[in-house]
Amino acid sequence: MKKLLLCILAAACLSLTVSADESSSKQIWDHGDNKSKMSYENYQIYRVLDAKDAYVVLYAKNGIKMGKCVVPKAWAKTVPRKLQFRKKPTALNPYMTVIKEEGNFLKVWLTMPTSKLDAVWGHVPAGTKLEGTDAETLEVTR
Repeated sequence: MKKLLLCILAAACLSLTVSADESSSKQIWDHGDNKSKMSYENYQIYRVLDAKDAYVVLYAKNGIKMGKCVVPKAWAKTVPRKLQFRKKPTALNPYMTVIKEEGNFLKVWLTMPTSKLDAVWGHVPAGTKLEGTDAETLEVTR
């Protein structure tokens, strides 16, 4: 009789903890449509060419192709900033992070070597006309 009573008590306790565990995990992990409006994409940088009013970024596209985008220098001075440079850790290759909010361009981070003597930095030949130096958004394709 004692064993039967003990088994029933143990089963009741176990069922209560299982049901409590399921309800608490649902509250913690089931956020419904609570998703971030922010997203980002990283691109490996092959080279950044410095021009008078902009930077021309040559980046990896689909792993085997090369894409090009023009990033106006004025973006580094606007409020809020659309362009920021970050110091590249020694073990990583240079990369570009494009941050979007609800699918619309918000800002770009260039993670680069700080020394312009590094091989990743270059210059646009003098007299070259660049389109997009007054752009409001950044168009980057994968």
